[in-house]
Amino acid sequence: MNHQAYSNGIQIEQLEGGLLIQQGGEAYIARSWRLTPAVDHLIRTAAASGLDWMIRSDHPLRKARWPNARGVVYLAFSASPDLQWSVAIDTFRPARGDFGHAVFNGKYHAQFVTRSIPFVFEGRNKTSGHLVVARDFVIPTLVELADFDHSVLALNRTPHQGDGFTTEYVIQHSILANWEQTPWAGRYDLVQDEFPVDGGLTSRRIDILGRDRSTGDWLIIELKRAEARPEAVEQVADYLLALGKRDDFVYGKLDGVLVAERIPTSVRSLAKAEGITAYEIGWPMQLTRVA
Repeated sequence: MNHQAYSNGIQIEQLEGGLLIQQGGEAYIARSWRLTPAVDHLIRTAAASGLDWMIRSDHPLRKARWPNARGVVYLAFSASPDLQWSVAIDTFRPARGDFGHAVFNGKYHAQFVTRSIPFVFEGRNKTSGHLVVARDFVIPTLVELADFDHSVLALNRTPHQGDGFTTEYVIQHSILANWEQTPWAGRYDLVQDEFPVDGGLTSRRIDILGRDRSTGDWLIIELKRAEARPEAVEQVADYLLALGKRDDFVYGKLDGVLVAERIPTSVRSLAKAEGITAYEIGWPMQLTRVA
């Protein structure tokens, strides 16, 4: 098969270098992919489950879209052009004409746990928290997503009910929803949450990215529930180093911030040594600078 039409205006054409994905007047190449029966079934299952957006407002990046023939290496699906991505499949097996494992957005985790689906996960990416699903369970997991609450993928997620920071996402929502009350609001505008450090959908992700509205300086905020460990400081330092090597961050200084419910003395000292600011956060949104 060389060309197929799917729901919601998705058109897919087989080119020499991969699949040309077209939707809503935009297009990109999924490099090295082939429109095999297995891949066709994958796309139809995702679309039937409500994940019928393969081109979103910010993925792929503009520079990776057609007519750039290099494109990207993944197929990705979302419930909306404005929500974050839901699932990405970035492994193609040419010998089998088949796809490999899938990575589901970690913000679905609580809903997967509630459904008690014990058999689908290969594990969680330790850095991003995303859920890695073995190839044989990709289709069943996509079917389960048909009636999930996809609003968890929005920048300003549904307010948490109850007291206390049960997850890092609750801390994230508290800060995003009350940005004007934070120590950074007077200088920085919000740019994005879950910002990809390395590029691509399975990238390491910055919890909150801000930018100085006057100077163009960047603010990286990493969030940790409960007590922060030394690795959290190293994580922020790695993000600063990685972004400093990117062309799109060449202008403006990069500043890092660590936010956690508790930051022990040793971690505070390490943060100071790395030039990273540290804040402890108390429920529901009380930020105290400790380093």
